[in-house]
Amino acid sequence: MQNYKTTKPEETSPTPSATALSCRMFWDTPVSNIHWHEHRHFIVQRVMRYGKLEDWKLIQQWYGPDTLREIVVSLNNLDAISVAFLSLVLNIDKKAFRCYTEKQSRQSFWDY
Repeated sequence: MQNYKTTKPEETSPTPSATALSCRMFWDTPVSNIHWHEHRHFIVQRVMRYGKLEDWKLIQQWYGPDTLREIVVSLNNLDAISVAFLSLVLNIDKKAFRCYTEKQSRQSFWDY
C-alpha cells in the first residue's frame, strides 16, 4: 500500500466559510456544527455524492492532493463513477480504494 504525505487544511489554504460549499449537501446537519478539519471524511464523501464541480475544486484547493488521497482511499462508500474520477484525478490505482476492494469481496444479491 502506498504511503501518502498528510497535510493539515490550515497549511494549504484558508478555511472556507459555511456558505462556500453547496448547502444542499448538508441538509441533515447544521453547517455550524461541521468542523472542517475533524469532519473532512464526511465533507469529502458528501461532495463526491451530492456536490458540484465547484465544490470539488474548493475541497481540492483547501485540503490539497495528498490529504485528499489519504481521505478517499479510506472511504468505504463511494460509487463506481466517483472511484473512477478520483482514480484519474488523484492518480490512485482503483485497487487502493477501500470501497473498491470491499465491493469486490461482497456477493451481490441481484445480478443485473
